[in-house]
Amino acid sequence: MLNVIPRDKIVVMATQPIQSDVFRLDGLFRSDNLPTLRLFLEMWPDLKHLIELRTLQIRAIVDANVVQGELRWRLGSRENSQARSGLEEAIDAGVLVLIAPNFLRVEIEKYLPAIADSTGAALLEVEREWQLFQAKLHFYQPSSQVANGLVADPKDLPYKHASDELSLPVYTRDAHLKKMGAPVVWVCIDATCRDHARAMSVTLGFTVGSTYTVTIGVEALRAAVRGVKSLFDGFRRQPAWLQLAISGTLAAVVIHPKSRAKLLQVWNSACVTASQVKGPVLEGFVILMQQVAAAQSDSVKTHRQIQAVLPPAQKATAIVHARRICVVSAAPVPIKEIVRRMRNEGYVSRAKDPEMYLRRVLRKSGQFVELSPRMFALRA
Repeated sequence: MLNVIPRDKIVVMATQPIQSDVFRLDGLFRSDNLPTLRLFLEMWPDLKHLIELRTLQIRAIVDANVVQGELRWRLGSRENSQARSGLEEAIDAGVLVLIAPNFLRVEIEKYLPAIADSTGAALLEVEREWQLFQAKLHFYQPSSQVANGLVADPKDLPYKHASDELSLPVYTRDAHLKKMGAPVVWVCIDATCRDHARAMSVTLGFTVGSTYTVTIGVEALRAAVRGVKSLFDGFRRQPAWLQLAISGTLAAVVIHPKSRAKLLQVWNSACVTASQVKGPVLEGFVILMQQVAAAQSDSVKTHRQIQAVLPPAQKATAIVHARRICVVSAAPVPIKEIVRRMRNEGYVSRAKDPEMYLRRVLRKSGQFVELSPRMFALRA
């Protein structure tokens, strides 16, 4: 289980290159590579079916106190300006996908002067860091504006409404949201999500690379076999006198003492070279396998730790799935792509024509706009 750690006491680590004489897979497959690896698998369905690995991706509504904690660390505790917090690295790796109601902008901008005073930073610098971080968030405007049930803090209503409309938990340290009945991620999962991203990047990167190499190797071997067979078939189609001449020439090369000695010399040299490199190659292979095994173990362990602190997933309707998909998309999404992603998320439509049904639902909701035929986006 994860330990509850106050955000101002969290020790975040920068992404630094590993200093070692041994080749490291985590230096080749960094956490930032994870989105590319996911995209690669999406583009190659056959390879995706061969790899039984699933990267954890957590979508949550982010509360203002989490964002304030990130800004205060950047401006008050970070020693290296290029260092990233566990939260930022997990976002960059796509393990954490954070969505915020538009009200978050108002709430954070109200506290920027206070953050500047407490960290000793210039207000301009605070504004710059806020601009950089908010670019990593996805903003959503809840359609509901009416309080429903207990309201412990009116400022928390936009977060509660966003959670309700997207069926997502709120990543927060605010007890008010929990009292208001919102599902919350109460434990700090920044560092664990970062560690999962790092381990999963190595595991997935090595698996994809080795599977791709084996696939190419098998195809090359098949091509070589076809080439030899073609060469043999071509030889058999030659006139008898030419077959006899070629066979005689090859026999003369093998029988002739100097030619035979040269062939033996080349063969012996190749054997000596193979025996010399076998030790280092085998040792390097064992080291790589140890790194892959450690990464697989870490990815499974962190996956379990994160799942243990997440609230139970809520069943989502078609329009909820569509909201989730469109809010994280930078451009309008084709209705066909929305249906495909919904299916990947586990949604099963009972409609005979899922695209037509979803198109009708989105138009009726009033929350979506069809910018071009069959291309939808959330209203600003």
